Amino acid sequence: MTAVIRPPVAPRPFRDELLSSWMARVATRFGLEVRDMTAYMAGQRDNLPLLRQIDDTAPDPELLKIWARGCRIDPARLERLSLKFRHHNRPRDWISSARGGGVSVCFACFDADVAVGRDAYIRADWRLVERVVCPVHKEMLRDRCLECGAHLRTSFRLRTGLLRVFCAKCECLLTGRGGARADRADTAFTEGTLTFQRQVERIINGDKGHLALLERTIRALWAPLDRAGAARPVLALWFDQEGWNCPFEARAAVGAPAPLQHLSVRWRVLTLVILGDLFGERMVPMATMPEAAARLFRRAAPIPRAPYGRRAAISKGEDPIDI
Repeated sequence: MTAVIRPPVAPRPFRDELLSSWMARVATRFGLEVRDMTAYMAGQRDNLPLLRQIDDTAPDPELLKIWARGCRIDPARLERLSLKFRHHNRPRDWISSARGGGVSVCFACFDADVAVGRDAYIRADWRLVERVVCPVHKEMLRDRCLECGAHLRTSFRLRTGLLRVFCAKCECLLTGRGGARADRADTAFTEGTLTFQRQVERIINGDKGHLALLERTIRALWAPLDRAGAARPVLALWFDQEGWNCPFEARAAVGAPAPLQHLSVRWRVLTLVILGDLFGERMVPMATMPEAAARLFRRAAPIPRAPYGRRAAISKGEDPIDI
């Protein structure tokens, strides 16, 4: 069996970097794809981990060992990059499964990286489901390429000694300079959305009964309207526009147990805005259900009830959503 091959010097991961981002940066520095870099470092091993897509939430321990040995880095440091380690108390439904390999990013963060003379990289917290606004630059995250309009998949390339992030489809540089800045959302709207985002984060990291109530409220908003199997969700009533139909890109969320997992950034933003409009800063119904929300939820088709959520809400004197 061939010994593990070690590259000369591998870039170190940034503290808030996504594991797959670091692996991609290392591989790009050596002109390889992550799969090929793994095979190179593993040598002629028969038990090479099958690499379809890096699991950033709970990565393969054997894969981490290969990269730790190959890059001369403490395996525990790589383990700490996993989302499971970073957010060990967070329910899995609130960590994006990144279906299809897509990602949401902040272009201003990439520009800030280059401005201080370091590689651009993907932040781990961009994978949090409620994260739709960058709390550092107060800009909306983007999950579509501004040039080709495709769902964003990223790649790294070397430019003047630093790794920059590009759209993997059209190969344009992802930057907040130039035309990208002209497309920014209204500042007041973005700041308001950031307030909603922070409140949801507090709920997720706080009381489990309160979180169960939030999850049930979101499921109710995305429940089929009037009948099971309907393509229109309950939140269609919020628009108050006759003939409004749910766009195809959001239909997978209708009736889903965890709707936000299936939604793009703009639809997750809309969900937060509706919660704020119906329930104010608390984002969930408390002692009494507001009449505007009650009118919506009465039109929801039956959805499975989460037993824990109802028991916890009742035990804490909160009002469970009955629809």
